[in-house]
Amino acid sequence: MNAELLQGYYLEDWLIEPLKGQVTGRGGSTHLAPKAAEVLNCLANAPGEIVSRDALLDAVWGVGNGSQEALSHAVSEVRHALDDHADSPHFIQTLPKRGYRLLITPEMVADASSSVVLGAADGARPSDIGFIENLKRRGVLETLVGYMVVGWLLIQIADIVFDQLHFPDIVGTFVTVLVIAGLPIALILSWFLEIHDGRAVLHELSPADARRRRFSRTYVSIISALGMAGVLVFLFDQFIGLPEREPEVVVTTVVPAELPPIVENSIAVLPFNNFDGSDETQIFANGLHEDIINRLVRIPDLRVSSRGDSATLSPNSSSEQVRRRLRVQMYLEGSVQMHEDRMRITVQMIDTESGFHIVSRTFDPKREDFFAVRDDITRLTVANVRVALPPNLRASSLQVMEDPSLDAYLLYRRGIDASRQSSSMNTIATALGWFDAALEVDPDYAAAHAGKCTVFVDAYGETDDPNYIERAESACARALALNSNLDIVHTSLGELHVSTGRLNDADVSFKKALAIDPSNVRALLGLGETYQLQNKLDLAERYVQNAIDIHPGDWNAYNTLGTFLFQTGRFDEAAQRYQYVVALDPDNTTAYSNLGAALMLNGNFADAEKAYKRAIEIQPRQVAYTNLGLMQYFLGEYDDAIESHKSAIELSPQNYLAYSNMGDALWVAGRRDEASIAFLKAAELVGGRLAVNPNDPFVSMDLAWINAMLGNHDQARVLINKALKTIPDDPYT
Repeated sequence: MNAELLQGYYLEDWLIEPLKGQVTGRGGSTHLAPKAAEVLNCLANAPGEIVSRDALLDAVWGVGNGSQEALSHAVSEVRHALDDHADSPHFIQTLPKRGYRLLITPEMVADASSSVVLGAADGARPSDIGFIENLKRRGVLETLVGYMVVGWLLIQIADIVFDQLHFPDIVGTFVTVLVIAGLPIALILSWFLEIHDGRAVLHELSPADARRRRFSRTYVSIISALGMAGVLVFLFDQFIGLPEREPEVVVTTVVPAELPPIVENSIAVLPFNNFDGSDETQIFANGLHEDIINRLVRIPDLRVSSRGDSATLSPNSSSEQVRRRLRVQMYLEGSVQMHEDRMRITVQMIDTESGFHIVSRTFDPKREDFFAVRDDITRLTVANVRVALPPNLRASSLQVMEDPSLDAYLLYRRGIDASRQSSSMNTIATALGWFDAALEVDPDYAAAHAGKCTVFVDAYGETDDPNYIERAESACARALALNSNLDIVHTSLGELHVSTGRLNDADVSFKKALAIDPSNVRALLGLGETYQLQNKLDLAERYVQNAIDIHPGDWNAYNTLGTFLFQTGRFDEAAQRYQYVVALDPDNTTAYSNLGAALMLNGNFADAEKAYKRAIEIQPRQVAYTNLGLMQYFLGEYDDAIESHKSAIELSPQNYLAYSNMGDALWVAGRRDEASIAFLKAAELVGGRLAVNPNDPFVSMDLAWINAMLGNHDQARVLINKALKTIPDDPYT
């Protein structure tokens, strides 16, 4: 037997000390019986070779002594000490009827006598070394400190010198990313540079030599890491790209210094707080908010902020916020809480200038008395505002036009809430589902039929599918037959007539709605659009301005007036109205998109681009990308324009204008075949719009351009002349 084995040896991370009868591993030391230690020594003397049972018995117990059971027991002891297993051996393999074999070649402790194993005085494996001690011995801590100093210096030099030399920002970014990426590489190199034969060792050197060696390793690690990181960052920049600073999107156009004035006898109704947090309570709160507004607007000489604008404020908004945003003298706020079959409704009227309460009242009705409480709150509000209500108008002003069953009302309110979300086919389908559910409970609920009519018109605008117009006509006809006294029925019908080009019918419907509710903003704005299409521009502007006067702070009214001014070529005035919208609602994507269009046609391309990008930042929409693409087209940035129009098509694949504008950009970029494909697609899509409204001057104008680009010049002239008869002042025509 090799005498060196008796001095000790390693089996991987296990230290075997035969003379001590001890096995030391990561979990500590284990005693090994003398016979078991001798068996292990015999196997270690011939690693990788089969040692027969008889040979082991003769060597350990003597010839003729011992037994197979004693040998098996000794082998089991060894396996137990080494945490080995007979069925999946790592150290000792059993070969049935033949013997045993040691699978690991032992490493003599004497062979490592020229080195000091990191750790205990008697020597130990790297796993026994303390983590912090290991970091110190390997020079990792020195590398970390050195690298941070070098990296900081590099970044500071880049920050100061590169700016003086007018280097591009990407160069400074490259240096910063290089320093960040190199840190883990330097630490890894420092850790592994001193690994030998599976163990971390320090050669026997003088303390000074050892320190010099460690610091030289630090320098090598830092320099190598920076070099490797430089290559990696370069490749990353080539194939993926380093981050670049995004320019701040700041609209530098001048917002009017003064907001619209506070209107006398004006009031807003804020959304009601939902104190118990349930969905049903929220529906009641939303319905109460809107129904009170609908009843207050019927009162002559009382100016009521629109539902959409008051809904932009939270229920607990301060009086200063309400006054600045809605431009009203007073506002109503409150809360709704439900418990079993009872409700608690609290309302407070507050002066916006002083913030003082004018009146406060709490109602505790049963659930089924909701409509009665709603009317009581309306009467309480009227009693505390300074308006003269003629006696002969009092009853009609507060009259409840339609009170369905409470279950149908709740479903209808869900449909209304869904229809007011950002328009898409998903929200349209959701709204239709709720309206249909309300009609299953109450088939004669006229307001629900009117809601379906409006949503079908919106669906037509999204898809250009004429089938939606047929459904809208059916729904509006049913609503009108059920209750012709509802202003919302006539308003929905008027909007349907505008979509189909029946402008005289639209005029009649909107006026009927206003006869029922003179403050109906949708009807006023609808009349404005109708008269514009009939080229009655003075009347159109008057009705839109009337909507603004009745509902101070209504951004939609200002936006509609801006669109009217834009379409009549008054771009400077249009931009001013859109700036009002931005001042009232800073996150309004429609306002920024329209503002950009007005600025662009007024020649202010720089501010127009900022407005478009701000609109896209708030909410990516087809119209914003289309307008941005048009401006890039005018500036000669054709590749950018093509990309913007691609984004518009992705958001609205059925929009013929998106394809037409794409065709323009492709044409001037020299990609004529692709342009022709885009124009043909636009011509295909525009057919659905003309089928519904063959007299739409704006669609005729667009189709004229498409025909001209496809070479159909005679047809283009016919369409241009047709559009000019209706909208002679439109700048695009």
